Amino acid sequence: MQKIINGLILFLLVFQFTHLKAEVKPTFVRSADTTNVNQAIGVTLTPDGTRIHFSQYGTSPVITQYDLSIPFNVSSIDTASIVTLNVNSGDSGDFLVSNRLEGHTFNSDGTKLYAIDMAGNMNVHSLSTPYDISNFSKDADDGVDWATFAAGEGGSDSARRSHGIRFNNDGTKMFLMDVNGTVGIAEFNLSTPFLPGSASFGNFFAITENSVTIQDFDFDDDGTRMYVIESNEASTNNKIYVYKLSTGFDTSTATFVGSVANVFSAAGADGSAGGMRFAKNGMKFYQVTWASTLKNKVFEYDLSCPFGIVICEADVATAIGAQAEIAKNIIYQNSNTIFKRFDWLRRNEEKRNLNSHNIKLDINNPILASFKHKLENSLKHNLENSLNNNQFIHASLKDKNPFKNMRNWSHWSHVDISFGRVGEKGFIKPKDIRTRGIMFGADKLIDNKIFGLAFRYGNDDVKIDTGLGSKLDAQAYTLNMYGSLPLDGKSNLNTLIGASFLSIDQLVKNTVTGERYGRQIFTSMIYENENEYTRHNLTPFGKFEIGITQLSEYTDFGTSATNSVDVHERLTFKTGNASGGFKFDDTVYLDNKTLNRNGFVEYIFDLTPDIDHFYKNHIDNTTVRKTIKKHSLHNIRGNIGFEYMNVNGYTFAINYERFQSLSNSAYSDSLLFKLGKKQVNQANFDVIYDPTNNNNTEISYLKNFGNFKLKIDSNYSLFSKIPDYGANLEISGTF
Repeated sequence: MQKIINGLILFLLVFQFTHLKAEVKPTFVRSADTTNVNQAIGVTLTPDGTRIHFSQYGTSPVITQYDLSIPFNVSSIDTASIVTLNVNSGDSGDFLVSNRLEGHTFNSDGTKLYAIDMAGNMNVHSLSTPYDISNFSKDADDGVDWATFAAGEGGSDSARRSHGIRFNNDGTKMFLMDVNGTVGIAEFNLSTPFLPGSASFGNFFAITENSVTIQDFDFDDDGTRMYVIESNEASTNNKIYVYKLSTGFDTSTATFVGSVANVFSAAGADGSAGGMRFAKNGMKFYQVTWASTLKNKVFEYDLSCPFGIVICEADVATAIGAQAEIAKNIIYQNSNTIFKRFDWLRRNEEKRNLNSHNIKLDINNPILASFKHKLENSLKHNLENSLNNNQFIHASLKDKNPFKNMRNWSHWSHVDISFGRVGEKGFIKPKDIRTRGIMFGADKLIDNKIFGLAFRYGNDDVKIDTGLGSKLDAQAYTLNMYGSLPLDGKSNLNTLIGASFLSIDQLVKNTVTGERYGRQIFTSMIYENENEYTRHNLTPFGKFEIGITQLSEYTDFGTSATNSVDVHERLTFKTGNASGGFKFDDTVYLDNKTLNRNGFVEYIFDLTPDIDHFYKNHIDNTTVRKTIKKHSLHNIRGNIGFEYMNVNGYTFAINYERFQSLSNSAYSDSLLFKLGKKQVNQANFDVIYDPTNNNNTEISYLKNFGNFKLKIDSNYSLFSKIPDYGANLEISGTF
């Protein structure tokens, strides 16, 4: 009965959104003359919006390049920066294009330029500098006549007249617009990415909704929406048609959604529509005119949502990708904290009091993740020394242990705060991530083995850089069961099993638009061999982690601005990684002082497969698949540090760490300086300076008053015109 009621509520809400929605269309911002370009027929902008290119339709087909002094602002065209490339047959050492030019496009990194004319002739140029046509070399003719190649496949005509060219993101598909006879989009499969000569026919999508000549087309960032524009001298007849593709860049799955008219109405004059393009983030739309009064114009429009023409949809791929990252982060935070507990136990294996209460500060993202280790260890080290007495009875965790059957439980707590940014990858938007968590655990030593239980509450706040104020607010409750098993010699196998319950709110401008629930189960294990290899005490280790997460179906009701309702199906996915490396730790004892050299090298292999998610929008009720791909498959992390301590307890430490992706150019560098002093009255004072994090400086004072602990800390950003600073006072008790 409850399902019937929920279904009725959903139907009424969708009905209301469907009938009250406003027309979603571009908002005119500004226009500019295309100056030296007569009859502009095509337009492209570089991903950063600092350069614009035009195709010229006239009898002298050229591609013209200008710089934009203000990114994405067409009124800032720098006419003095003009560069032209004549693509006419025989000119500039080029070939083939003897008819009127109809459009151009680039490959994904801007090192290839493709031009096509109305007769289907195509030429390709290689650019030594991406998106810069001032330095080019021509590619060999592919030998294909695109006017007749695969002509008639899927259509009734025997020849083609090309009016536009596009590729999918990875260059494995090419699309040509045909306006001769049966009008539509011809789709080709490329066996070699971005090489037209390797094409085989894939599909022909006939366009039957238009009433006049179509001129150009474009896709959104993941190919699940396709846009087609008409060309007519009357501005009221210029329409943009929108199609949904249930599988990205597969025109066989396209269905018509709707159209908008009066594209030029805000400009107050007529003009025949030429080429069209979106800005990379989908929040701007550009168009040129090639005939009538406005034949030398480029128009700039704002969009109310990414690629928002006819239909507004949330950035599903980025939102679902963020939900998957939250699930991975929950597993990471739990396993990392518990494995740090094992490290702490073994560092203090000769102490009977195994209670600990820790605070952890973590910078956590794919590029800056490794920064956390030394700062975390520094804070933990100071806490451990201040929260435990200086008098201990031997309680070794290995063969020195005199308490083989110790039954007393040791308790511990842990607070973590992490923040970072996940950069843009393909059509996935950047995300700012902040995580806060608190963990309580208890464990005991039985016959040289460790067994324990731990509970963690975590909150993940993810802000998505879409320009719409989108974010996710997630709560997670996790129960862990963990253990450590000594193996032969000084080897150990640390394992844990965890189960989590998740609650995720999706918000736009602080308004909840959707609620999703989930659950997950995961396991993680690490093998360490603590035999002393070489005088540097090398410790090989290997780690394996895998989890399964299931997120419930949910409805994203959008806002009054987007007028969009998305119904998302249940999502089940796996995550995991395998890593291996070695740690080293070597201490040199000098007169009244010590020098410690430490670090590690780790290779990380991401086992997470691509994640397919399915949803449908209320406007067309078409199920769409979004694929979230992993960022980097192969990664390596290296760390080296030095710590000096004298007899009075003064310490100085410096640590450098680098995270490097082997799959792409992503990397991060971290450098940390530490000054400290351990005093006999159980008070610690630390000054930590990080030049790679806005010159952030943290000053902390920690003192033990019996069962109570007092901590005062402050941070300050040096050399900043508007410095960031704050102070914090904490009082805690020992159970």
